[in-house]
Amino acid sequence: MLGSDAPRRGGVTRWAALAAWSVPAILLVSGGTARAAATACVAPSGAGGCATTIQAAIDAVSSTHTTIVVKPGRYTATCSGPACSVAAIRSDASNASSLTGLTLRCAGGGGRGVTLDAKGLDHAVLVSGVDRVTVEGCVAENAAREGILVEDAREVHLARNEVAHNDQAITATVGQGTPPCPTFVPPQTPGTNAIVCCPDAFPGGPGNFPDDNDDCGEGIHLRSVVGAVVEGNSVHDNKGGILLTDETGQSRENLVTGNTSRDNQLAGGDCGVTLASHLACAPGSSDATGCTLAPPVNGVFQGNGVVRNSVVGNVLRHNGAAGTGMFANPGIPPGSATRSSGNLVSGNVIEDNGEPGVAIHVHAANGNADHNVIIGNVIRRNGGDEEAAGASPPGMGIEIFSNGAFPGFGPAAPIVGTTVTQNRISDEDIDVWVGNTETGATVFLNALVGRDATGVANTGTATVFAMDNWWGCPQGPGAAGCSSTSGNVVATPALSSEGPVTSAIGARDP
Repeated sequence: MLGSDAPRRGGVTRWAALAAWSVPAILLVSGGTARAAATACVAPSGAGGCATTIQAAIDAVSSTHTTIVVKPGRYTATCSGPACSVAAIRSDASNASSLTGLTLRCAGGGGRGVTLDAKGLDHAVLVSGVDRVTVEGCVAENAAREGILVEDAREVHLARNEVAHNDQAITATVGQGTPPCPTFVPPQTPGTNAIVCCPDAFPGGPGNFPDDNDDCGEGIHLRSVVGAVVEGNSVHDNKGGILLTDETGQSRENLVTGNTSRDNQLAGGDCGVTLASHLACAPGSSDATGCTLAPPVNGVFQGNGVVRNSVVGNVLRHNGAAGTGMFANPGIPPGSATRSSGNLVSGNVIEDNGEPGVAIHVHAANGNADHNVIIGNVIRRNGGDEEAAGASPPGMGIEIFSNGAFPGFGPAAPIVGTTVTQNRISDEDIDVWVGNTETGATVFLNALVGRDATGVANTGTATVFAMDNWWGCPQGPGAAGCSSTSGNVVATPALSSEGPVTSAIGARDP
């Protein structure tokens, strides 16, 4: 299903090694301690003693580390009520103690193999509060919200799935309200007619987590998950691609690698991969119960943190918003203490997205998007950000944006410690854009070769250190044929050739 969209290999993939620090070793090596594991099967006909529905097989599991093999066919569910899914693996199930280590393996058989059709349901797959679950080789489609939602779990493995045409609930509201959905204005904001953009996906249910209002949770969603591996999946034609958030606990030390996230443009679209810190919910909140916001601390609502995650070796193409986004956004005045920090974006191909290739945002005084690292990526032909640069914004490769643009939130916290190195950025108007508070960045050993481009633009008050980059010609920034700088940028010395960059990342324009 990845086909020709798979990332180009070579030197790019060496950066995957940098992600090893963030993921438990148990998930990066195969094998391990041998164990006698139970097996079960699912088949549409029930032949061979198999269950006829995936949920029936899950409900019958009686020992940990069971493998359920799902044979080719199209599967759905007849459930109703909160968090209804084709396959629900939940800690409130009667056999929850046996579900740890469950593997749901969708068998091949030609064509699309095994399809989990979630039309009219919340999700195709829900993993809630159960650790070490594997979901492999399935097609998850048509859900009202996420195709695959994992919450409050550890060391989950999502591999080689196709996740497509989900987030369908939002289509019922597109264009309604003032301003029209989808919008970042919260429902019932005074002076507006803003409405809930992603309506309840089940009768009488508690509704979405507040920050899911604009995206229905996207294709794959890890909410408050630790040590997961999301690898080799094809995620396309959803509202957004792969989303990590932190409402009920930190999302940390997860690895997103070797995926293709493309054409996620439903209702305007969202990012290919999003690392977004949201308002914390009170204990007991879950997809089934909904979110009750945790009380503020000293008047400030908190976020748990999306930290030390790795986005490595993916293809992020034709998404409606950024290729990859790291966001610590306002929440509730005076701005929540949300945190998307210490994350790694490495060895990806990021191209033709509707907004900047990589975007880092803080919009309130208490936000923290510090110490993120962007290394070894190929970035080209991405769009701009009206919020940063106004109507008809220039295309940007990397955007590092701190701006208190929301009334009532006050000045935004500057973003510190961003490292941008060994990337090749081409066919952009601005290769690296930084602004507009005391936000700075360290930018070195990059090829900054946009079309008549500004290699580094600094609209803020801090210094951007951009030494030892290739600016498109041997003479350095501002020379004929070279990209340029604007604002407070230290750009000398400059590289005299592109070699030190492209030999490191192992990828060039075709």
